[in-house]
Amino acid sequence: MRFLQPQYFKLFFLLVVLLPLWFYQFSTKRKTRLSLGDSRPLRRISHLSSLRREWGRYLLLNLVLAALIFALAHPQLSHERRVSEPRKMDIVFLLDTSPSMRAQDVQPSRLERALDVIGRFSRKKLPHDRIGLVSFSGGSLILSYLTEDPNNILYYLDYLKDDNYLSLGTNIGRALKNGLTVIAKEAEASPETTNHKKVFILLSDGEDHGKELEGAVQEVKRQGIKVHTIGIGSQEGAPIPIAWEGEKIKYLEDKEGNKIITRFDERSLRWVAETTGGNAYRSFTGQELEVVFAEIVLKERDIEGFKMAVEYEDAYQRFLLAALGIFLTAMLI
Repeated sequence: MRFLQPQYFKLFFLLVVLLPLWFYQFSTKRKTRLSLGDSRPLRRISHLSSLRREWGRYLLLNLVLAALIFALAHPQLSHERRVSEPRKMDIVFLLDTSPSMRAQDVQPSRLERALDVIGRFSRKKLPHDRIGLVSFSGGSLILSYLTEDPNNILYYLDYLKDDNYLSLGTNIGRALKNGLTVIAKEAEASPETTNHKKVFILLSDGEDHGKELEGAVQEVKRQGIKVHTIGIGSQEGAPIPIAWEGEKIKYLEDKEGNKIITRFDERSLRWVAETTGGNAYRSFTGQELEVVFAEIVLKERDIEGFKMAVEYEDAYQRFLLAALGIFLTAMLI
């Protein structure tokens, strides 16, 4: 047992201070009874019984005070239990930022929904897990190397949310290569982290249009890194926003002036996942993303071993109940 507020034990000095006051009260009552001069046996027995009750009540009330002091000291009971030690994970998010990701069939848009969920995931991750962030469209950019600090990831997520630069294309192969660069740079800087579990999570809404995909996928597979892909977008599709004029949105159009509708094509994403040993997921509304992230981490999390952990349970309630029971007993005698 431990006490979170042990300074309250100083209140036990009050019990010591009250002791002579109790003796003085008993002494005064005894002298008063003797002064009455009544020597009848029944009266003496009654006085003796009364004295015993007062002594009993005195002891019980002191126990009440002691129990209250223990409750104020906030006692906690300790319990040991065997818990697993999870293997540390390095998760690199490969995020599509092409114009079609700004389509609003997922609210507020495909991209913004993905950014929000990645942000919440970063804040809730285990303290020693690390996250990297790579964006891609026609090209690719490493935004954040692996870090345990969620604030670093949140900074770049805010940057992407405010970035209005549009680059056509969906070059998944370049994104995978940059993901491998993130892993390689970290291995050079911190060789002790090479035993961390490495996972790529790829979020996109379309088919790859680059020429680097096959070679990049084979290299990822060779390094034993699984790529879990998540396709985001409704079945019906949506027009592609490319500019904002006040509150008016300008959409991408073909030569005849018709709005181009972006529709999800899962072939590239499914092939990448199956080739690297990952899983291909589908998000129609964006609401599924949090569940998918949790499922990926649960499937990929390895257990390194077990340890004994000490847990604490508040016990002050027991002392409060004891104080109440003793007080009621004192009132009844």
